[in-house]
Amino acid sequence: MKTNNPLTAVALLTLLVTLSATGCKTHVSHRSDGFKSMKAGDVAGAVEHFEQAVEVRSTDFQGQYWLGVNLLQAGDAIRAQAPLEQALALRPHDPVWRPRIADAVAESYYQQDQREKLHAFLDNMVVTYSQQSCDFMRKAHYLGGMGDSDGQKLALEKAGFFALPGDIKPYLAQADFYKGVNDVPGAVQALKYAYYTDPTAEVVKDRLRGLGIIPGPTVSDIPPKAELLD
Repeated sequence: MKTNNPLTAVALLTLLVTLSATGCKTHVSHRSDGFKSMKAGDVAGAVEHFEQAVEVRSTDFQGQYWLGVNLLQAGDAIRAQAPLEQALALRPHDPVWRPRIADAVAESYYQQDQREKLHAFLDNMVVTYSQQSCDFMRKAHYLGGMGDSDGQKLALEKAGFFALPGDIKPYLAQADFYKGVNDVPGAVQALKYAYYTDPTAEVVKDRLRGLGIIPGPTVSDIPPKAELLD
């Protein structure tokens, strides 16, 4: 670029030298360095790189999310909370990212033993996002972790109720729950629902065989899809 103004030329040269000296990196570059650190098992390094990414662009929801995740990995749930909440605020309706960010937000509250806040968050996710299966799965997981087995059971039932066609995860989780409380018939019933949902799933067949049930058409049971009451 040509310029006839010597002051402008000097200013431009100074800017270029400054940018070169500081190695002006984008938030995407910092994120890439963060992923490299993660791959190498360097959590502290990853935190530093993702911090730099969000310093460059605070609206980088991926940078905020991965910063929070690595802070959780480092055992610093207090510092993780803010970037994770920011990531969720930046992507509140993203069908792919919203559930995984919400999982990490919930974990930050859980690790801090903020039970009241965690309960409110779990309920809010269920109500705000029209009762999606993933939100009930999250709720069941943390209610179980807090010792509320009745609430966990109901949340798992609702997760199955709202599950999309072909989604066996809620029924496998139900089977795990029943197995944990020594309710073999309950575990078998949950696996029958899973078998109906996806009769090709080897994990379901294996678990049925493990309980002495031979997989086949007569094993399949239609899972309940009627409204559940609290």
